[in-house]
Amino acid sequence: MTTPGYGVQNSSGQGPLGGANLSYAGALGGLLVLIGSFLSWAEAEGNGDSKSFKGMDGDGMWTLIAGIVAIGLFLAGVFMQKAILSAAGAVPGLIALVFGILNIADNERVVKAWLEDEGASSSQASAMVEGLDISTSFGLYLLVIGALVATAAGVMAYMQSRRP
Repeated sequence: MTTPGYGVQNSSGQGPLGGANLSYAGALGGLLVLIGSFLSWAEAEGNGDSKSFKGMDGDGMWTLIAGIVAIGLFLAGVFMQKAILSAAGAVPGLIALVFGILNIADNERVVKAWLEDEGASSSQASAMVEGLDISTSFGLYLLVIGALVATAAGVMAYMQSRRP
């Protein structure tokens, strides 16, 4: 008797969260990471002015790369029918999650990075953000949700690949 390929539903009750579905969910999580990397991560207000700071003004390049790699690994897992490739998609998902949590915990991070890119020293950037009211924006939350989905899908794909 032959066993069905990766992601193929069988009579053993693999269910709706089969291997390919997990890979598609992981790829969707990677896509959310990718999109979130370009969106607004922080909104700074001060002296009657406000400015939005996108992910690409800070750590967005790292999360963008992580999102692309996650999408590639999850889709490669489907097309090559290798669950371990999909499981490996958890790693870039986790990397994006770490960057997302760092930026939520320190919402001044992206603003300081932008100021340093504009020529301010680290100490000048820190002094400049002290008088600002900075709030976390939706792009960062979208990124964290996508990173959680990608990480969870990769871990679940690994767990399913280890079943007899």
